[in-house]
Amino acid sequence: CLERPLLLPSQLMRLLPTSKALIGVLPPSPSCPSVLSLFKALPFSFIFLDLEHTPHYPLHRLPDTLNHLGSFPSLVRIPGKNSLDNIQKVLDSGAQNLLIPMVNTREEAEKIVHAAKFPPLGSRGCTSSFFNEFGTSEAPFATSSENEKISVGVQIETMEGVRNAKEIAATPGVDWVFLGPVDLASSLDVIESDAFFRHEDVQRTLRDVGRIVLQEGKEVGTLITGKEDAQMFDSFKINVALGSSMLLDGSRRFLADVDR
Repeated sequence: CLERPLLLPSQLMRLLPTSKALIGVLPPSPSCPSVLSLFKALPFSFIFLDLEHTPHYPLHRLPDTLNHLGSFPSLVRIPGKNSLDNIQKVLDSGAQNLLIPMVNTREEAEKIVHAAKFPPLGSRGCTSSFFNEFGTSEAPFATSSENEKISVGVQIETMEGVRNAKEIAATPGVDWVFLGPVDLASSLDVIESDAFFRHEDVQRTLRDVGRIVLQEGKEVGTLITGKEDAQMFDSFKINVALGSSMLLDGSRRFLADVDR
């Protein structure tokens, strides 16, 4: 049974140590309100808005998407490899749980934290925007309290990132680490094999890096495809399932059933 905690950003890191694993869903596209509403009706922990692999989705639509989700928790993957400018834009749009892809070194992780946090923790510029209700909230420029509401996740998905996993996870301000099995399989040169996600090298690397991240006191997550993955990575607390696979699998089962 999945658990849908009240995943307000200021509570995210506080909930994780005692919560069951969070399971989010990655819709085929963040631009279709009806699909988002469909997944909102299910007991997922959060909706994963992927702005990295949706080139047709303009960033200026993000405030509308977040407004459509309302209080339903969301996690936004930043578009562009370590795009520091996009971090500011996504945060100003109202996002509070971030995932930055292709992080390979501690230096990159430090720059990400610096871009995501207000002074003295970082260099994020103060403004009046969606995140503080355009200056009408009780403390519109209370930057220290806003810092507490931002969770920063970094994605390790190359062998360079794997080699630097300990230093990346240990970076102050990095709250959690997501392990990308698809690009990791590509980095391991097994992407063209059948069922590459099940390849022993991919599975072993995910487990080894996950153990390193947890030893640094940070939470870890990955892509899961079903019960077997959830059991295999039972110590991973922030996991994501592919919405497109669910829609396709459900459609296939329906068509097979009615065609009997």
